[in-house]
Amino acid sequence: MGTEKTLQDALTAAEIAAANELTRRWFATRAEVPAVASGLGIWPLLAALASGAVDATREELLAAAGLDADQAAEVPVALLDAARSAPALRLALAVWAGSRVTLDPEWTDGLPVDAVGSLTGDAAADKAALDAWASQNTGGLIERMPLDFSRPIDLVLASALSVRTTWATPFHDTNRVFKEGPWAGIGRCRALGATFTDDLLRVADDASVLTVPGDGDIDVLLGIGRADLAPQAVMGALIDAATDPAWGRSSTAMAVGERAVGVEVAEHRATRPQTGPEIDVQTVRFKLDTDLDLSDDAAALGLVLASDQDRARFDRLAAEPVYVSQAKQTCTAVFSATGFEAAAITAMAMARAAGVPKLNHKHVRVSVRFDRPFAYLARHRPSGLVLIGGWVDRPELA
Repeated sequence: MGTEKTLQDALTAAEIAAANELTRRWFATRAEVPAVASGLGIWPLLAALASGAVDATREELLAAAGLDADQAAEVPVALLDAARSAPALRLALAVWAGSRVTLDPEWTDGLPVDAVGSLTGDAAADKAALDAWASQNTGGLIERMPLDFSRPIDLVLASALSVRTTWATPFHDTNRVFKEGPWAGIGRCRALGATFTDDLLRVADDASVLTVPGDGDIDVLLGIGRADLAPQAVMGALIDAATDPAWGRSSTAMAVGERAVGVEVAEHRATRPQTGPEIDVQTVRFKLDTDLDLSDDAAALGLVLASDQDRARFDRLAAEPVYVSQAKQTCTAVFSATGFEAAAITAMAMARAAGVPKLNHKHVRVSVRFDRPFAYLARHRPSGLVLIGGWVDRPELA
């Protein structure tokens, strides 16, 4: 009992910061902030790739993941083991290999137990099997693997992440027509309202952030920024608020008549004395889906060399030269009156490099012909034990 490690026990503070920094950098460098995406879904895959890479390919992946080589080898297993202690969080990692690649046993030994499967080479069958894995490991929130199976695929690395939480204080559903702002004129919207009696709202000069507590040790943070801020800057502020307890100041310190971004403080009359914070929240329901091509973010994710079939070096992953030929993520998120649920499937397909090997080395060749009677034997290679042997007196006749 109680032997499972929590996420904060399994990962060091520096490793958690590295995962968060990947998310921050990824969002900041995108032309548009995705409707829903998961940096955490990418992070263990970069670690797994790095542990199988060498030279500059490995260094680029390690830098993107914010890990050293030892951490990259340990993070995928530690992360998956620790996720089991978080009831609202589900995380899975898997690898599938086809017959054209020979995986390095040392690399596969470092992956989570039962993480390695096989690709048949039949695109329809492989798609069905990997789609089933995606659905099973997101509780049906995502039903497909985001890969193009019409292209050659010799190896797939994938992560599945899902989170479900129920609000400690439910919202109430309502309808709203926005009369001003960017949503004006779009028609009647599904809105949500609630009053919180805990200190859950923080404000700063550029943004305000509300923390909505859920069960299973899950919080969902909502952040609103100044109207002139780019989405990337607002997302950066929200990540700051989520990772730094000292960010901003409590809204309870604001005076009557004071304003912050999206926030104002006023007085009203009630039948009972006030005993704590009173935060009235108006927001909207949302259901979002996103498909991302992570090759567009190769620089931020450390995939520039890994995706180049001429320069990728994964010598510690497979005997054959391979490179990342596809990197995709599909996500969904639902924010409702009763809770929040979201899922992400991240998949990286690898293919054998098609380059012609360079013949730079001289060899001396020795030939032998078994054109008369000869002996044979079979042995157990690790122990040297001879298993069977015999003599070939003459060849079989046609």
